[in-house]
Amino acid sequence: MGRVGIVGLGIMGSSYAKNLRAAGVEVSGADPVAESRTRLEDMGGTAHQTIGDWLGDCDLVIISLSAPGILREVAAQLANILSPGRVVLETGTFALADKEAAHDTLAGKGIHLLDCPVSGTGAQAAVGDLVMMASGEADAIAHARPYMKTFTKKVVEAGAFGMGSRLKYVANHAVALHNAAAAETLAYVDALGIDRDLAFDMLTNGAGQSKMSDLRMPLMTSGDYDPPTASLKMFEKDLSVIGNDLRRLKLDVPLFDVVDALYKKASAALPETYDTAAVFEVYRKPGA
Repeated sequence: MGRVGIVGLGIMGSSYAKNLRAAGVEVSGADPVAESRTRLEDMGGTAHQTIGDWLGDCDLVIISLSAPGILREVAAQLANILSPGRVVLETGTFALADKEAAHDTLAGKGIHLLDCPVSGTGAQAAVGDLVMMASGEADAIAHARPYMKTFTKKVVEAGAFGMGSRLKYVANHAVALHNAAAAETLAYVDALGIDRDLAFDMLTNGAGQSKMSDLRMPLMTSGDYDPPTASLKMFEKDLSVIGNDLRRLKLDVPLFDVVDALYKKASAALPETYDTAAVFEVYRKPGA
């Protein structure tokens, strides 16, 4: 395999880089944060502060960004750097309109943008335990698949561009509910005076097991929310996207409405850098 360029070296982008490097892939990346660039250099990658012509030498470009405005800017820059036929993976969670606008910007220059969000936490990303929902042109997905395999455990081909995001909305809807359920369950454990480790052992082996309980209940128990596997700030953005989509569809979603309110309460009271497991603090400190 050749060289991959990554735009955005945060929690997820750095994990993509780590696993690509472990597979022997050359990686170049851009991020305005010096710490993120140093992390890539420590992996043996080449770091840049900004996007540049160096991306033109990459066989694949991965975008890992947190805000739709930045996505628009990056798409416009890539349209002037990449040659026709290049493939770009957009891996974030955004409204479909934002994804489609980026797609149209790049398609106008003959560049193939794939809608490829991932399901999994930062901790899972670090060990390649992610599910990628790839949507867009089949030939472009085939070109990217050997690279995808280095940092995912499964690639689901979702169909036409935008179907990947639709699947991601479903995934994060489930994550939000299960994460809040884990917090409420732990609050019940505490109220009953049950040893937390005992309860966790039972839950991970019983019918009440869930991936979110396995991953996040230990963080709730320890109160170790920083650094995050997925931050409250990021998840607030994701829930806003999902909430808008649910309202568009006019679905009756009482569970989501309750859970969304819990996250809003947590986000208002706690540092935005905290892990989403910190929703437990809403139960532990009801007055916060």
